[in-house]
Amino acid sequence: MKKILFFLSIFLFPVIGFAQGLVGGKVIRSDNAEPVPFVNIIIIALGKGTVSNMNGDFNFQLPANALDTMEVVFSHIGFESTTFQAGDLYNSPIEVKLIPSEYEMDQAIVLDFDPKVIMERAQDNLVETQYGSPHEIDVFYRELIWGNDTIQGLSRARGFLHSEGYQVGHSKEKTVSGNSFNQLSFDQIQKSDYGILTSNTGRPRGAAADGIFTSIIFRLWNFNTKWFDYELLGGKKIGDREVFVLAINAKNSGVKRRSNKWGFSTYGLLEKAVFYIDQEDYGIHMMELSQKYSGKKQRSKYVGQTYSEQKREGVVKYQRNTNGDYVFTYSNYTNYYTDYGFYTEVDPKLWEVKEYAELFAVDYQFVNLDSDQLREKYKMGVSFTSPNRSLDPHVDWHNGWIFIKGKARYNSDFWKNYSYPSFPGEKVMEEYLSQNESLEAQFSEFSNNQMYLLPILRRRHGLREYFWDRTGLFKSATASY
Repeated sequence: MKKILFFLSIFLFPVIGFAQGLVGGKVIRSDNAEPVPFVNIIIIALGKGTVSNMNGDFNFQLPANALDTMEVVFSHIGFESTTFQAGDLYNSPIEVKLIPSEYEMDQAIVLDFDPKVIMERAQDNLVETQYGSPHEIDVFYRELIWGNDTIQGLSRARGFLHSEGYQVGHSKEKTVSGNSFNQLSFDQIQKSDYGILTSNTGRPRGAAADGIFTSIIFRLWNFNTKWFDYELLGGKKIGDREVFVLAINAKNSGVKRRSNKWGFSTYGLLEKAVFYIDQEDYGIHMMELSQKYSGKKQRSKYVGQTYSEQKREGVVKYQRNTNGDYVFTYSNYTNYYTDYGFYTEVDPKLWEVKEYAELFAVDYQFVNLDSDQLREKYKMGVSFTSPNRSLDPHVDWHNGWIFIKGKARYNSDFWKNYSYPSFPGEKVMEEYLSQNESLEAQFSEFSNNQMYLLPILRRRHGLREYFWDRTGLFKSATASY
């Protein structure tokens, strides 16, 4: 087994945290005091830490074995790294100032680099840079939904992400059916009631995690470089690594054809994107993804809802370790649409909806679990052999209800002792959601299978119940639930 030691800024934070104390503060730019979001914070000697939130704020429990003299490094693309000692963090809250290190490459140098060739090299080098062996990642997931600018629901989950490791054939599969090489499963859940019960696909919540994140993290690589126009925006630094900043814009129907194929809709996020590509090994440090829609009003024939899509966005971050391998560390996804309700409603409420979700990698185990171990851990069927195994989820997973997998449950004692990065305004959101019923009560009422909501809504509006909308649990021959 390939042994990996992390000494770079992988933002890992303790899962069960019980350290010498909770520390925190804010990361800002040194030149204008603006907050710096998603900064990697790492205790070098332990490979543990956190990441700042969207407002540059951070908080985490120092591990119990952290010594006061251990170095804590704050790093981010386009900034010089800043180092503290662990003992300095006890003066929380502290203010961390990062010095910008952005630079524009010399024009003569820029002319030497064909931006399309940079992308081709990054694509070709994935087999050398992406971590290629099966591994396990402990993850933290959060989802927020706004309706008409008001928070409607909040979910938080601890779970696991299995990756079979990067294989060229995984991305080149012509269908996603039966080829789930990377899978999420959650075993600790907090979920509030949702004031908005519909979305543009008819689900009673956003359900971003189940298919979206594994797709944008692991499956976007099989694109034709001829599909895009390219612009080399310049260069930045991540610590001592020099990085190309490369923009792409879809110029023909290639991306559209791929994204319209079942199971490959996330390719649409390549419509307009920026890649941060290492100048030495052409590994991908980060992707900023976006897609705009026409806003045309349409109706789902399967669900019976009327809606118009506006846009969606995503960010994916990878971390280069000392062996030169790039592994997933953080991702977020935002979807904007207008929901007009069921077409049978006389006077439906109009919702302007924003769905936001994020997935943090909190720890890694570079181990290759055998198939029986995977079945037990993920509560799924497992087919074929490593590194091309398919984890076959519960059939209701296709409904988009992420919490159907694993041993999903609410455990207040677990969450009291679990350390996770805060979201800007999260406390205010919790207070709002608790006005009519306490958040504790909302969370504790979590049910393992809440897809019953959609069939009720369908029957209310005189619509037939499709196969995908059934309410019962399906027993698999290869996994127990």
